[in-house]
Amino acid sequence: MVQTIQAKEITLLELETNLELQLVEDEQFLREWQDNLPEITDSQKQQLDRVKASYANLLKYPPLLENTVKMVLSPLWNLA
Repeated sequence: MVQTIQAKEITLLELETNLELQLVEDEQFLREWQDNLPEITDSQKQQLDRVKASYANLLKYPPLLENTVKMVLSPLWNLA
């Protein structure tokens, strides 16, 4: 019998461990979201990569507290 678990009762880390999920960073995935975008500088790319890594880490090790999320995403808002 299949067991249903509510999303609020499991973490991304548990899913990765128990189901052997892994992040795939295929540049061709959802290509239509990436076409016709303005160019960004290397510095901006580095900042975005840091925000992405911090947010991914935050998702893996909850709780997702509002102030923590704000702190992680603030560099992104500065770029915007």
